[in-house]
Amino acid sequence: MKLRSICAGVAASVVFLAGLTSGPAPSRATSLAARDSSPAKNSGASPKAAAQTKDEIVAKYVNSCLAQPTKEDECSKVRKTAVEIVKEDLHTLGSSTDRTYMPTILKIFKNDDVELRLAAADAIGMIGPQDGDVDALIPLTNDPVPDVRRAVMQTVTHGKGPALALLQQRIVATRSGSTPDQPPDPVKFGLTVAPNSAYLFDSSNPALGRVSYVTKGTDATGFFKAKAKKGPYKWEEFRQQYRYQLKDEEESLNQAQQSAGKQLENEKPPDPTNVQAFTEYMQRIASVSTQGSAARMSFDTYQPTLYGSPTVYVLEERQIGQRSYPTRYVVLYQELALKQPGYRLGWTTVPDDALKSAQVASQKEQKEEEAHQAASKTDEEAAKKREAELDSLTKKKEATEKKQFKKGQSDLEKELGF
Repeated sequence: MKLRSICAGVAASVVFLAGLTSGPAPSRATSLAARDSSPAKNSGASPKAAAQTKDEIVAKYVNSCLAQPTKEDECSKVRKTAVEIVKEDLHTLGSSTDRTYMPTILKIFKNDDVELRLAAADAIGMIGPQDGDVDALIPLTNDPVPDVRRAVMQTVTHGKGPALALLQQRIVATRSGSTPDQPPDPVKFGLTVAPNSAYLFDSSNPALGRVSYVTKGTDATGFFKAKAKKGPYKWEEFRQQYRYQLKDEEESLNQAQQSAGKQLENEKPPDPTNVQAFTEYMQRIASVSTQGSAARMSFDTYQPTLYGSPTVYVLEERQIGQRSYPTRYVVLYQELALKQPGYRLGWTTVPDDALKSAQVASQKEQKEEEAHQAASKTDEEAAKKREAELDSLTKKKEATEKKQFKKGQSDLEKELGF
């Protein structure tokens, strides 16, 4: 009973903090840490005085840093302590495993403080999400901050149910860090997004020529169909139609990756004590490792259980060397786990000269394949002709034998006087 009373007080403080962006701040905030704290040793302070001190810390953080224009000096002094108090409150709500606090904890994700959103994700994981929470969790999986996305991904793994299992398959945290990611400007890549589109951070990589979105209340298919040069194709049909072009692009990217890797191998790593230089060096290594075919394959594999049946429209096709390439296209599908229509814009990131170089080998392969197909077709036609001739001979033989049988039967009947 006491724990529930404590949690009720915590919930009130959390709701208050979560709703700050939409209204004026009350003059005083309450928190679990304040309500249930003990006086510091040798301080001579009563429990009530200690409680008021922690309440005042949170209230000062609210009034100085959140509800009014930021005062940097004041915030830097009080923020850390205030955030730790509220994080403790969230931990207490989570450790209660009481599902009635789920809506309260979810409100924290409206707060701009990354640490609080991380603590909220942990609290939900402690309670244990259920399939009924999926709709509330889906937007959280696309938080702009990579670390928060990772925390939400871990939260989803703590739940049970088919909807949660599907969501767990869909979300993959590819990056880390506390700095918010920024959606790219599609105009920079000569692309247009459909109205009411939301960018998917972990399902996009502009460096690989892949950016993904979900839509709400928009007919993305109609939008891109009006802009298409070719299509619609089924995904596998598109891959088959442009198999040599896609192979040229893949080969060019692999060559570029190998070249960048060799360059790094020949470089002397910077001194680890030079943190900035060493960090940049490691980032370059990571960048090279994520630009290969495996990374692209992760974007170009559409599992039916997650994406349904993707449809492709070619938005731009250019003649490069001896081939015409789909240099910009869109793959439309259903985000079954996210319960929304989705699409992925793709474009060629390889320079024209690199594609022309890759054509040399692939054209030879294409000619050999075409020659093999022509030979197979000739063999097939010859086999069909032989089969037809054999069938004709068989029919003639059967007709002759039938005629002879009838004549023999007639002669026998005459001899017997029938």
